Amino acid sequence: MHGREGPDVTRTRRQAIAGASGVAGLAGCSGDGSSDATATDTATPTDTPTPTDMPTETPTETEVDVDTATPVERGDGPLARPPELTGEDVSRPTGEPGNLRVLDWAGFESAVTYSFDDSQPSHLSHYDALESTGVNTTFYLSKNVTAGSTTGQWTDVAADGHEIGNHTVSHPHNDLTGSSFGDPLDSMDAEISQCSEYITGELGQEGVWTMASPFGESGWTQAARSNGLFLNRGVGGGAVAPGPGADPYNLPCYMAEEGDTADTFNGLVDEARSNGEWLVFLFHSITPTDQEWFAPVGVDEIIGSVEHAKSYDDVWIDTVANVGAYWRGQQLFESVTPNESGDRTVWEWELPDAFPEGQHLRDRGRRRPRTGRRDAGLAHEGVLRGVPRRGVADAAPLGVERPRRRRPGSLNDPIASRSSPAGWRYC
Repeated sequence: MHGREGPDVTRTRRQAIAGASGVAGLAGCSGDGSSDATATDTATPTDTPTPTDMPTETPTETEVDVDTATPVERGDGPLARPPELTGEDVSRPTGEPGNLRVLDWAGFESAVTYSFDDSQPSHLSHYDALESTGVNTTFYLSKNVTAGSTTGQWTDVAADGHEIGNHTVSHPHNDLTGSSFGDPLDSMDAEISQCSEYITGELGQEGVWTMASPFGESGWTQAARSNGLFLNRGVGGGAVAPGPGADPYNLPCYMAEEGDTADTFNGLVDEARSNGEWLVFLFHSITPTDQEWFAPVGVDEIIGSVEHAKSYDDVWIDTVANVGAYWRGQQLFESVTPNESGDRTVWEWELPDAFPEGQHLRDRGRRRPRTGRRDAGLAHEGVLRGVPRRGVADAAPLGVERPRRRRPGSLNDPIASRSSPAGWRYC
């Protein structure tokens, strides 16, 4: 995944609705069944660490009952499926297809991500308290801080399902000067690639998907893309609205300041929820600690904010990678003009080369049943995936799935990534 050259988009994706069967399918099924603004973030510690170097026949008007969705307290990885919506009975749609619409934020009102920069000692000191909230968060690590004495602890963090993001090896400015943690490497590519290799090789994370540019500076876009990263979080203020607008390689966030309280964060959560936006928090030092590197915030204030966000059953709390993949996937899908092909409506598009596999979109289509009564709308779930075969990318990688509970301990649902069992994906 790292150091790839070439165009930003490579893999063809298709989506189709099988109008003849009356089933809304986010898939074209194959016959063989395979289916940049500068900011002022600083990360200079008081004590500088010492670096160490299927197509399935579907009868018309057939419905399949599904158990009422139960909210999942905790996903099973940084790219786990979005949690299921509370209290929705979801069944296979009937009638003529039409008006397919992807749901913002997987059907939730808004999304919130808690991210932590610089792999600071205080993050590990208060990790048990953060972990006890039961939500997945994103930690942006600099290799020169974590390599050595804390590698084992960060391995545990990754194993618990949190996202370990790339914060470069030495945390330099974008001209490769003024590194916070040791000497800068000779290129941006080296700063990113060696950090990613450490995360996957030493910490055991399956991949690295996002980064946070040091000091929040612009100029890292090309290096991020060429090293297999599909998002970069900056430090500029604001929240992310559905659709185009925000720069995926300079995502805005709220950078917590010294003295901020839970009330501050809760107000921002409420505002994002009202506006239907994705709010990303950025935290540096967590107190109490004897190593206050930058912008210390009390752990109880952070936990209070997480619990406040959890108190809503319509706010999706997840990693930068997971929410960001949904946000970008929705943009890609909605940018396509569908084509009519016989009795099918087909969408074709390309995903960025760095886009993670096995990601889901949820849609709500309004369909007119044969009785003439209009449905209130039924939610379904599709998966953005690609399985290479015969030397080319899978031509039919987006499928519809009935929402269901995940199997514990699986980073990505196998149904989402490889297989197409009858009754789960249909066309």
